[in-house]
This record gives sequence, C-alpha cells and structure tokens, in this order.
Amino acid sequence: MKKYLVIGVLTLLCLLVMVWKQLNLTEDRWKTAEANVKAYSQRLSASENNNTALQLTVNQLNYFNDSVLTALNETRKALKIKDKNLKALQAVSSKFSKRDTIRIPGDTIFKEPTFALDTLIEDEWGSKWYTLRLGLKYPSMVTVEPEFKSEKHIIVSSKKETVNPPKKFFLLRWFQKKQRVLHIDVIEKNPYIKDARSEYVEVIK
Repeated sequence: MKKYLVIGVLTLLCLLVMVWKQLNLTEDRWKTAEANVKAYSQRLSASENNNTALQLTVNQLNYFNDSVLTALNETRKALKIKDKNLKALQAVSSKFSKRDTIRIPGDTIFKEPTFALDTLIEDEWGSKWYTLRLGLKYPSMVTVEPEFKSEKHIIVSSKKETVNPPKKFFLLRWFQKKQRVLHIDVIEKNPYIKDARSEYVEVIK
C-alpha cells in the first residue's frame, strides 16, 4: 500500500513540475508577444525617439512577412551568417537635404518675365536614394535642393575563433583554445554613400 502511495505522490510531483515549467514557458511567450506588440505599435505611430526591440526566433525571422525584416534577413544571408551565430539585426534609415539659392544681381539669365521652372531629377532607382529639386525663375534665380537617403543594415553575430593565431595544419587547430568573438557588420545600402569608419565596443564584465 505504501509503495503505491509513494508512486502516486512522485507521479503527482512530476506532474506539478511539468505544469509549473509549462506555465513559465507560456508566461515567457506572453511577455515576448506583449513586447512585440508594443514594438510594432511604436513603428506604426512613426515614433522617432523611442524604439522597442522585436524579439523573434530565427524561424520566425525566416518566415516573418515584413519588408524591413525581410531585407535585413537577405543582407544577413548575403554575408553567409549561419542561423546559430546570429545575435541581432538592426535597420537605421535617415535622410538629409540642403536648399541653396543662387542669385546673380544685375544680370538676366532668363529672358521671359513669366518664366518659372520647378522640376525633380531622380536617380536610376526612381528616387529611392537621391533626388534633386531644381528651380529656375526670372530673371536670374536658381535653386537646388538635393536629398540623400541612407539605409544601414547592422548585423550582429558571434563566431568561435582561436585565442592565438590559428595553426596552418587543420588538425592542430582542433586542439587550440577557442573563444566567442562578436562581429558587427554595417552595410550601407545607398550606393552613393561610403562609410569612412565604424567602431563598436563590447563591454566585458
């Protein structure tokens, strides 16, 4: 009788532990879902000063139907970063423009007093990266307003590398001490912009 009682108690304890683990897992998933809802709400509200990170698994990333995430994932695959090494993805978009006006006093460039022209010059990608608004007005006023758009993809990944320089013979490399190294790739998608320098520091505790 005692034997069956002990078995029953142990079975009940195992069930309680399983239920407890499942509840914790469900709570974690609920918190992740809430964080993702908040992040998407901020994206839809076009908030520029406050951003919340999306929390996705690699499988979710591969099947997520979102233009920004799809573009980031394509950049990651182009860099040949494996799923297991991927740590984070980030897209940073910005644009800048400057309006300049040229006036030539005492000189007439355009003869017709009613002459005025306002046109937009696009790049070969249909104004995706660069536009130039050109204005001409009687008698001698020229305005130019170029606008550049920048889109950076930041891919964070980790990789095991040897602490000391790797040996030339592959068998010797197997026995070398290894460490996890963080890699950060910054890819500027605008073909007109060339990044001069990017520097990132990982704080080691």
